[in-house]
Amino acid sequence: MEHLFSISHLSKSFGSSDKRLVLFENFNLKAAEARVTSIVGPTGCGKTTLLNIIAGIEKPDTGKVEFTSGSGFRTGYMLQDSLLLPWRTLSENAMLGSEIFNKHRVKSSKELDEYFALFDLADSKNSYPAVSSGGMKRRVALIRTLLTEPSLLLLDEPFVDLDFDIRPKIQRRLIRYFEKRNTTIVLVTHDIEDAVALGDIVIVLSEKPTTIKSQIKIELGISRKDPVEARKSPKFRDYFVHIWDELKYLDNND
Repeated sequence: MEHLFSISHLSKSFGSSDKRLVLFENFNLKAAEARVTSIVGPTGCGKTTLLNIIAGIEKPDTGKVEFTSGSGFRTGYMLQDSLLLPWRTLSENAMLGSEIFNKHRVKSSKELDEYFALFDLADSKNSYPAVSSGGMKRRVALIRTLLTEPSLLLLDEPFVDLDFDIRPKIQRRLIRYFEKRNTTIVLVTHDIEDAVALGDIVIVLSEKPTTIKSQIKIELGISRKDPVEARKSPKFRDYFVHIWDELKYLDNND
């Protein structure tokens, strides 16, 4: 299996020498091309920092991130905060990434309409962030990222603020995009169900200094990747319990 990128001998810390917080020390990771890699781990173990380093927003102290891609490669990064501009409508916010990356080819209104319809936002295109729910803003942030047509899609807690009824719809539509575009996805989440339902592999991180505790290949026995059908698989609970036990969210006194 081809790897889209590899992280080798990564070290990253914050603070001064006398109050140094070590997040990563000699950390290594590979992400398979055209696969969904889910990353779970305790709060504060550096999951967001890891995505920032992959995206090139932060630099490691030592080590490197190497991509095997050729020309035309693009990274799309959906941050935890939706970061919508308050003076732009939801549709105008969705167009922002495309405007930046494609100065001479802004997305057509037809394509934008299709995305807003797919994400159940067709009646809210001209609304502003101030009068939009958190879930609506999250969906706009995802549309904005997808419109840049990334080769690598980095998602940091993308489904927070989404109501239970809309969450599986958005996940299913994300997977259809993934299959159509042959995109590589790296998903950071605290939700074990989402990690298993969407991931081809789940990487479980330790407390800091962070290491990879385990890499779990997800094989649910379904014919097509589908986050709804995945949750119905008899194997789904076994993966959930395995990952829960790896994370050790609760100690014996809780």
